Amino acid sequence: MFLNLKTHARPFNERGSALMAVLGVMAVTIVIGLTITAATVNGLGVTSTNKALVQSRAAAQAGLAVVVAGLSSGSCLTSVPSTNPTSNSVVEFQDNLGTPVISCDIASQVKITSTGTAQSFGAGGASSGDTSKVEAVYQYSRTPSGAAIYLATGANFNNGGAITSSATVPAIQVKTGDLNCDNNTVITGSVVVVAGSISLKSCTVTQNAWALETTTFPPPGGTIGGILTSAGSRPASHPIARWDPTLPMPSVPVWTEFPYNPNDWKTPALVPFYENIRPVTSGDCPLPNNNGALPTIFNALACAGVSSPPNGGPGSNVITLYDDLVIVAKKFNFTNSLEFVSSDPAVAHRVWFITPDLVPTDHVATCSPGQGAFTIGNNLTITAPIKAMLYTPCAISTGNGFTWRGQMYAGTISNWNNANFGYIGVGLPGANLDAGTYASGGGSPGARTVLGALVSSRDLVG
Repeated sequence: MFLNLKTHARPFNERGSALMAVLGVMAVTIVIGLTITAATVNGLGVTSTNKALVQSRAAAQAGLAVVVAGLSSGSCLTSVPSTNPTSNSVVEFQDNLGTPVISCDIASQVKITSTGTAQSFGAGGASSGDTSKVEAVYQYSRTPSGAAIYLATGANFNNGGAITSSATVPAIQVKTGDLNCDNNTVITGSVVVVAGSISLKSCTVTQNAWALETTTFPPPGGTIGGILTSAGSRPASHPIARWDPTLPMPSVPVWTEFPYNPNDWKTPALVPFYENIRPVTSGDCPLPNNNGALPTIFNALACAGVSSPPNGGPGSNVITLYDDLVIVAKKFNFTNSLEFVSSDPAVAHRVWFITPDLVPTDHVATCSPGQGAFTIGNNLTITAPIKAMLYTPCAISTGNGFTWRGQMYAGTISNWNNANFGYIGVGLPGANLDAGTYASGGGSPGARTVLGALVSSRDLVG
């Protein structure tokens, strides 16, 4: 019997070809599977990255919103962490050229950089969306707290003059006692009397007026240009359209207790003021004609009071400020004509007149034994660009007129004669006059912050 080798070789080749075909199909299947897997993984990475990017960007924007809210409420924030969503924001205070400054009190714009973190990171090492960073720059300004004129126990604006305030709070705030105004005084702004009455005789209030008790217009009458809210009946000359006994009274803080602590007084760079302590004397200590080259405290608490410089020739009635000046005394007796000027007309130096409240816990203006009024006998002028702050728990008494740029915070006004008063925020270190609080050791005055227009906004890389 003979074998036919050709006949049996064909089935062997066919089986080999079939095997190779199967292997080829398997290889293609594997390649396709790997491609699908890679595409799936890549798609998952892209999808998770996009999800992470949306989350991190939302977190960054939320962090930015937290800072904006904090700055608008008056805080000088520098670093703000936030959770749920997670972000961290860094705040930089700048001048109007974008150069960083040391204090928010002197800033004209603020840059906020917020970094947000995603709740779910990208898959497969795809981390480009895990964090996002945004930056926003806003215009920025701070106005020291407090009204133009705050009075603990009433006031008599009794002989003409003008009081002008553009503050967002009432220009004149009286905590207790009455507000009496006559003889052609004009108050540009609002007034509020928390526990007392208002009497306007030949006196004008251009905006709103609030009084817990009655408001009267003795002959020849007075004028309130805005809404009047008061007890009793509407004064006959006041229009019914501007009479609203239900309008809520603005909040007026308690008296802010401000003692004397030399450590409160520092420059924006935190350099302490130089303290010039005057020796004990039974009489008044006269002011020098200038304060030298350093920010200075003229401490006259060992004197009976402070008076004008000796009237000894030309220029003796002028005090030139080369830097900021604090004058601390039991009382002020400015009987001679006196003018405060800046050594540089472009630099707005500040001057504070301080009679400390020696009873620091009762939130009542206490004029202690030995202390006395801030008395102007024959004209006092605060010349632009100087700005001034007066704090005294005692009275203000003016004789023959004065010109003032700044604020006044006093127990009462017993006499007001032909004054020209313009509000400019100055404040007191460590004190928030809008809240009636004080913290020793210095620090910025409490302030009302204005977060202005958005200057720029962008997404950052890295």
